[in-house]
Amino acid sequence: MHMLVTPMRVRGKALTPKERRRYRPIKGNVLVNSESDTPMGRAANVARIAGVMPLDIEQLPRLLDATLAGMAPTGFVLSGIEYIDGCAYAQSWWCRLE
Repeated sequence: MHMLVTPMRVRGKALTPKERRRYRPIKGNVLVNSESDTPMGRAANVARIAGVMPLDIEQLPRLLDATLAGMAPTGFVLSGIEYIDGCAYAQSWWCRLE
């Protein structure tokens, strides 16, 4: 699903509403799949943002144990865990239509 995605945390620390508004959203296709090989050593639902073009790199770390935290007519929030440099951090993505 092609969306604008704004992370709601930076290394686990929540962004203020003002900081979230200033953050430039990332355009891409939000994909959620079950994967068996994760850094947690078990199966998990994993969300990722595939670029608009086939060879685009992922602009955000994958979201492990992804769950739907909230939904409205124009968007939704996915919450989970992201791994950065071997450390796990809480993360949520605000996903909305363009």
